[in-house]
Amino acid sequence: MKLQFFLLLTLIVGISSLTSAREVPQVELGSYDPWDSKVVETFENLLMQESGRVKPIYSYSRFTLLQFSGKTSLRFGTKDGETHELHYSEWMLDVLFRGNVAKALPVFVVDNSAAIVQIGVSPKEKRDRYSYDEIVSGRAKLAELSAQYGEKQRKHTESEKDPQYELDPIEGMILTLGRNISAFEFLVGQFSFARKGQLLVNENILPQEMVALAATLDPVAIIDKMPEMSIQQLGRAIQQPDNGDEDARMFTSALRLFFFYANSARGINLFPPQENDNEIWLSASDAMLEGLESKEARPWAVEQLRELQNVIEASTQGTETFSAALAAFSDSQRAKADARGEGEHSALEVHLYRGKYFSYALYLFVFGFIILATSWFSPASKFGRVMVLIASLLALAGLLLDISGITLRSIIRDRPPITNLYDTVIFITATAVLLGLIIEYFTRIGVGALIAIVSGMLGMFLSIKYEAKEATDTITQLVAVLDTNFWLATHVTIINIGYAAGLVSAIIGMLYLAARFVLNLVGKEAKDFVKLLTRMNYGVVCFCLFFSLVGTVLGGIWANYSWGRFWGWDPKENGALMICIWTLVILHGRMAGWIRDLGIHMNGIILGIIVTFSWWGVNNLGVGLHSYGFTEGVWNSLYKSWGVMGIFLLMGIWLYIDDRAKKTAKKAERNSKETDPQVNSA
Repeated sequence: MKLQFFLLLTLIVGISSLTSAREVPQVELGSYDPWDSKVVETFENLLMQESGRVKPIYSYSRFTLLQFSGKTSLRFGTKDGETHELHYSEWMLDVLFRGNVAKALPVFVVDNSAAIVQIGVSPKEKRDRYSYDEIVSGRAKLAELSAQYGEKQRKHTESEKDPQYELDPIEGMILTLGRNISAFEFLVGQFSFARKGQLLVNENILPQEMVALAATLDPVAIIDKMPEMSIQQLGRAIQQPDNGDEDARMFTSALRLFFFYANSARGINLFPPQENDNEIWLSASDAMLEGLESKEARPWAVEQLRELQNVIEASTQGTETFSAALAAFSDSQRAKADARGEGEHSALEVHLYRGKYFSYALYLFVFGFIILATSWFSPASKFGRVMVLIASLLALAGLLLDISGITLRSIIRDRPPITNLYDTVIFITATAVLLGLIIEYFTRIGVGALIAIVSGMLGMFLSIKYEAKEATDTITQLVAVLDTNFWLATHVTIINIGYAAGLVSAIIGMLYLAARFVLNLVGKEAKDFVKLLTRMNYGVVCFCLFFSLVGTVLGGIWANYSWGRFWGWDPKENGALMICIWTLVILHGRMAGWIRDLGIHMNGIILGIIVTFSWWGVNNLGVGLHSYGFTEGVWNSLYKSWGVMGIFLLMGIWLYIDDRAKKTAKKAERNSKETDPQVNSA
């Protein structure tokens, strides 16, 4: 017993030491002044609209930092020897209100230093993070190459992926870095209209007279003094040559600066519209242009911009003043949103991301795997049974966290659990873990716990990696054809339960083949154990068939309702049909005696390959009515997963050949005994 606990302690300590050894990057700041917690709390609950959805700026900050850095936190050391770790809300506060500080922070991840070398910047490690200040010396070259590679990418898309236009990895990194740097510059200059010439976007390329004018001109104050002008008229006006008198030149310069400010203030839509029937929120840019275009809209536009100006000015006047101004802006914005019935679940969304449900679920599944692994040192002992029980409880805790996260996401958007590809990952994970725990409840041999924990680890890891790779909000607006809660709650949910069962069947199949392979190598048998695995898999395949068949039929009814036909041989429909057909192949093959234990498990793995293709692959074919999104790099991941399952299938082929050889040898031995007269006489 002492030995087992010592091994468990060694594993935990070893993993902790590996995760704690991280080098802290140093920045060129003498010190860093942390934001007041009240300011952070008020800021992260500000509302904004992005892609048609009203949400807290907390969520926007999270995915913006994830897009730039590949992480949702920022760690760095300053020259005074202090180490700081910033939450994404604190980082966004720096970006919007302390731009010069934000420019010194290492947020831009570059996976290969060759990309940095190409823009003329001194590289650090091969994969590292750079600050804006470290990259700015190569800004012009970066802009040139980004434009070049962006055009190449456009041609690749328009030519239906002609290989001659495909970006190589370094070109892709440069294009991504260029876009991230540009987005960062617009964020830093988002409120430059209220700063009187400070933190102008691309200030180094602006005419000096415009920079000088920016220090004195208040663009909000001049809205009332300007003639009504559309954006098209403004564009033509600023292109006029400076050949008039001084007043005319000054007017043209003011228009150019106004246009510059309006262009810089795009992206963060903080203002609910005046009209209740208008669902589009406005940015500072929209407010400026709307006020310019219509004198009737000017009082409203000036009021909104003044409220924001007050916040920007207060940010330089101390914590208490800034906190009060930010709270006043937040209260005003919240009152307008409440009157429109928008943003009611924003606090819950902040709670969802702050709770880190899926990350903590992954930790529990990993810890559960470590605990379960210790039971293998003494599986039949009391210690082994206790470790299996603890591992099962940890898997149950991880499942509850996963379900809690799914539930919160459903409440936030007033939708059933699955509305996009990310939702399928966390839902299928929860279903697979639940199936594993149910199996463990009835068998009590640790296999169900292993299925649950492996499913949980893989699913939670996939959800985190997918979110980091896409770096976009995963609580999205629905495309028109999916905008129905009934079919999302029935067809989509049921078909994904079938997916989960198919994947569990593949996991059981791989466990069976691995167990048989090892037992054969050591010359042992465990007939009761492998027979139990076969019964498990048979039941799971039946479960998969039921939900896949019902889900497919419901999908056909929905297709008839939406598109006017029950079946159209769409790739997604074909994938669902393949799952149904293959489960029927397994069950009929078993009933007819064509396949036995080994055949069930090998076909279960093939079922897993079909499920992953139907789940992920068809979205990347780019054809069909069900192709709602493309995930770059998914084919490589699919090929790797199919390669792993292929290795297990090769194990199965080896076992089949070995079994046939043993049966042939036994038959020959039996025939030899029957024909040998000495044996018969004896």
